[in-house]
Amino acid sequence: MNEITLVTGATGFIGGYVIRRLLAAGAAIRVLVRRPELLDAAVRGRVEVIRGDLRDDASLRRAVAGSHTVLHLAALARAWSREPGEFTAVNVRAVDVLLEAAQRSGVERLVHVSTLLTLPPYRRAPINGASQLPTPYETSKLAGERLVESYAAAGRRAVIVHPTRVMGPGPLTDANAVSRVIALYLAGRFRVRLADGDVLSNYVHAEDVAAGILLAAARGASGAHYALGGENASFRVFLALVAAATGVHRKVLALPPAAALAAARMAELWGRLGGMAPITPGWVRVFLEDRRVDITPARCELGYAPRSLATAIAETVGWLLSRRERAGEAA
Repeated sequence: MNEITLVTGATGFIGGYVIRRLLAAGAAIRVLVRRPELLDAAVRGRVEVIRGDLRDDASLRRAVAGSHTVLHLAALARAWSREPGEFTAVNVRAVDVLLEAAQRSGVERLVHVSTLLTLPPYRRAPINGASQLPTPYETSKLAGERLVESYAAAGRRAVIVHPTRVMGPGPLTDANAVSRVIALYLAGRFRVRLADGDVLSNYVHAEDVAAGILLAAARGASGAHYALGGENASFRVFLALVAAATGVHRKVLALPPAAALAAARMAELWGRLGGMAPITPGWVRVFLEDRRVDITPARCELGYAPRSLATAIAETVGWLLSRRERAGEAA
């Protein structure tokens, strides 16, 4: 009988890549999902499905029971939430319950998928005031990491990985925001960017992150942190690579940070009044930070080998163009 690998967040962007890799390897897979209908039909018949929410302790414990490996990808990663406690409930308390269940069930390996934003920035944003404070997302993800570190320190095997800015074929959701930017650029609807002083961030293909997660499960040192990224680049250079891959060159205006912060404050106010806040001052601060990373530990210790940024962009562009062609044919 195959050892069971539990995947949370299986219907998410990176989760879909993880599931496909596990299926290709012949693994016995269990998934915890709120909406099983969101699983690809071909996948649904090949995995054990536990319907449930991370905030439902009973379903979370049922999913963990009997698992050999737990890959915890699910999280609340929105820019803003109307419910102040939602980030803590999903990104902290659910992790605590999952770890308790893992200890009780004798889980052999656990990989906790965190975020680049819990790592110290290479250079902080040159702004003052409340915008310097961590966002609820950053705070809750860091608290979740601390729980995993304690779990590992107690002698259990757990690894923390930090995906960077991810792109690739997949749903154009918040989790795939980089691909969404490319899609908007192609459509001529991405005309303004933040004047960020050419700080660096790190970009990676989702397929490479999925490979890194499985490598971390197999080879990662317990208690270790691994950045799963690709290449460091400024956003201006990123857009230039998109232009080179598409052959489309568009003028994109640079918005001063003060103007971006003012717009973010208005968005946050609108959210408090009942609307949605796609950006907050804290997230403007995030985009002004130099977020370059060193993936050498993942390369050396895990055998992680991501593709180049130009290749990742070209593959994403190719998928977006074919998607647009199919939509045109269907119309």
